[in-house]
Amino acid sequence: MKKTIWLAMITLGLWSCNSQPLKNEGKSNADSLRTELKDKSQLPIDLKDSSQYDKAFIQGLAGYNEPVQLIDNYLITGNDTIYFPEDIPFNKTIDFKATKDHKKYLLSVSRTSLTNLSYSFKLSDEKDKVLDSNAGNAVLGSMFFLASETDKDTQTGENYGSYEYWDKSNDCWFAVRIGHGKSPDGKQRAIVKYGCEDKNKQALKLQECPTLRGE
Repeated sequence: MKKTIWLAMITLGLWSCNSQPLKNEGKSNADSLRTELKDKSQLPIDLKDSSQYDKAFIQGLAGYNEPVQLIDNYLITGNDTIYFPEDIPFNKTIDFKATKDHKKYLLSVSRTSLTNLSYSFKLSDEKDKVLDSNAGNAVLGSMFFLASETDKDTQTGENYGSYEYWDKSNDCWFAVRIGHGKSPDGKQRAIVKYGCEDKNKQALKLQECPTLRGE
C-alpha cells in the first residue's frame, strides 16, 4: 500500500513539473503573436525624396498592412504601381467657379508638391460681397491609391471619381475634392466640403457645394 502511494506521488510530481513549461510556452507564443502584430502595423515606408511628400501624408501610411515605396511621382505597394494625381499641374493656378441660389463660388488651387495643394476659397453674393472665405494648404488623403472618392455632377447628374485633399486644424476640416479626367463639356471639376467635430465651432456657413468647373 505504501509503495503504491509513493509511486502515485512520484507520478504526480513528474506530471506537475512537465506541465509547467507548457503554461510558459503558451505565454511565450501569445507574446510573440502580439509582437508580430505590432510589427505589422509599423511596416517600412521607403522614401527616395521626402521633400515631395507632406509629413501628414507619410504618417497616414504608417498603419497600412504592406510595405510602401515612394519613388518620384509614383507609389509601389505589393505588385501595384500607382501614380500620384496630376489633374492639377505644377506651377499653374486653376480657378473653379459655380453659381447657386444667387451665390458665387470661387476656388483657386495650385500644386506645391506631389501631395499638396495651395488653395483659396471665396463665397460671395450676386453683388460680389464676400460671405465666407478660407485659404490654406490641403494634403492628399494617404490611402488615395485604394479607391477614389465619388461625387455627383450637379449639372449633369452623372457620378465621377475624385481625389480628396484635407486641411485640418482645431478639430475642423476643409476638404478640396478634385475630379480626375474632365466632364463631357471638357471642363475640370471640383467641390469643397467643410465641417467641425463640434458644430458650435463651425466658422464657415458653407452648405451643399455645387460642382465647380475649371476656367
